[in-house]
Amino acid sequence: MRRHAGWLEMVYHSITGMLGAGVLGLPAVFSHLGWAGGIIMLVFSLWVSWYTYLLLVWMHEVPDLDNKAGNGIRRLDRYDQLATYVLGPRKGRAVLLPFQLIVLLGVAITYTVVGGDSLRAFATFINPNLSMGRWSFYIIFGAVQLMLSLLPSFNELSMVSLLGAVMSVAYCIIAIVMSARVHPAKGTVNYAPEAVERTPVERAMGIFNAVTTVLFAYGGHNVALEIQATLPINAQHKSTVPRMEKGVHITFVVTALAYFLVAIVGFYAFGTGVADNVLLTFSHGPTSWVVAMADMFVVVHVAAAYQVYINPVFIMCEASLSRRTRFGTVNPIVQTLLRMSLVVGVTVVGLLIPFFGSLMGLFGAIAITPTTFLLPPLLWLLYKQPTKWGKEWLVNWFLVIITGIMGTLGTIGALYGIIKASSTYRIFAA
Repeated sequence: MRRHAGWLEMVYHSITGMLGAGVLGLPAVFSHLGWAGGIIMLVFSLWVSWYTYLLLVWMHEVPDLDNKAGNGIRRLDRYDQLATYVLGPRKGRAVLLPFQLIVLLGVAITYTVVGGDSLRAFATFINPNLSMGRWSFYIIFGAVQLMLSLLPSFNELSMVSLLGAVMSVAYCIIAIVMSARVHPAKGTVNYAPEAVERTPVERAMGIFNAVTTVLFAYGGHNVALEIQATLPINAQHKSTVPRMEKGVHITFVVTALAYFLVAIVGFYAFGTGVADNVLLTFSHGPTSWVVAMADMFVVVHVAAAYQVYINPVFIMCEASLSRRTRFGTVNPIVQTLLRMSLVVGVTVVGLLIPFFGSLMGLFGAIAITPTTFLLPPLLWLLYKQPTKWGKEWLVNWFLVIITGIMGTLGTIGALYGIIKASSTYRIFAA
């Protein structure tokens, strides 16, 4: 592990991990929660995500029981190392690994959908008479990822993270500015959640899905410890925690500004008529080239981020295969076929369920919620063992219970949305 990064590098690594394409789905959340519910959910999720991220930061440096490092401090460089340190090797891997795999593959599937849709929007701007179906752009996006997946794994992600941070901030700014340019006449935009759901069941399912869609947007915790691991400890810096805390605060201020502005300004402009991806709501006009540019920014961002998320899956699968071979290595042909199979599988799933809003809700519920909102306070309780019924004990148990409930309800809502949308979806339709 190379430990030479500064806190500024840590900031853009964290922004890339946190500020993703999920922000584009936040205005649609207000369609189901309304003004009050949407703002309350954004504030609550911001506070919980900020706090749980700091919990991980505070658990990066732990007592070295075997004193292998020589200074009595052991650095936990990955989430799985923290889980095994607190829960033990077998239980730690069993608890965390399934969620990590779902996060990595779930984000790759979601990025295939948003990347394909954004690529289609850009191509339609270039040629308004384009007759290619939506499915074509998913296959094009998947083909690009197929080629990228055959390249060697990333050794240095600094430039990838910097590119991702720049792209994500850029399309957020465009979404905010373009939404602010829309001046809806009084009475022409509907802000009532009842406008998008016709029955009480649809209303409840929409709320459940919207809640975990917000949680999906705040999910950047899976790479928190890897980012902190790049900070050095030396004579000048006795601990990584102060620098990491500084970077985390800056990251969340930037993220909060982007999320609140995109969500509020986007919903104000379009009301319940806003699309799951706010950029797809803008109509053609003199400034449509700006929106097209934002669509391409999204494509570039998710194309790079896709590889960041899928590469750990490649590494895990290849490591598992290598343990089963005589020489402890994977044949290059087998490695290529494995990577191609994973990318093709992700693309096929994206083709089958290309519903951006429901996908964010589903993976937000079954993967992001456990790893981002539930496990950090649970691990903290088991590691620190605070006084029972004390403030720290109550706050963390409250988060474990409430986020567990939210994740369960969100799963139900997202599955309902996917089943409902699938009933009218045709893969090869235009």
